[in-house]
Amino acid sequence: MIMVKLPLSSLVVASYIATLCDKKRFDRNNTKIQKLLYCCYGCTLAAFNERLCDEHPCAWRYGPVFPSVFRHIRKDFLFPINACECGISEVMKPFLEKVIDAFGQYSASRLTAWSHKPNSPWDIVINEMHSPNGIIPDDLIRKYFSDEKIVVMDEKNA
Repeated sequence: MIMVKLPLSSLVVASYIATLCDKKRFDRNNTKIQKLLYCCYGCTLAAFNERLCDEHPCAWRYGPVFPSVFRHIRKDFLFPINACECGISEVMKPFLEKVIDAFGQYSASRLTAWSHKPNSPWDIVINEMHSPNGIIPDDLIRKYFSDEKIVVMDEKNA
């Protein structure tokens, strides 16, 4: 069990992700921030058996979405840089940075295609559970991200 205070605000984590993308010179937009937040959420569940965020991702048409983050992001406004680390522990920062290093290099469209793969949690909620806009269960996400192959996104996985 991780010894940090989780779950965090999804807006705080999304802001931190945006800051990391800027620092690493990765492009970022609403869709990509959503997918990277989903990757961080899934990797945290797999590694620590703890939820990263105070809200669950939902299975929307274009993939996993954190509704409060979606509502917050405007077309030309993707979070202020200041105070984005508030509440994120020194234990979690390097962990989240590793996740962003692994997934942040990919485009929003490639991350979206990856999140829509058959048997992904999003796919199961949409096509098997028939629950568009429904919450993606943590047990599905944990299992999916526990698979070591998930971190490697080659042409076969994207």
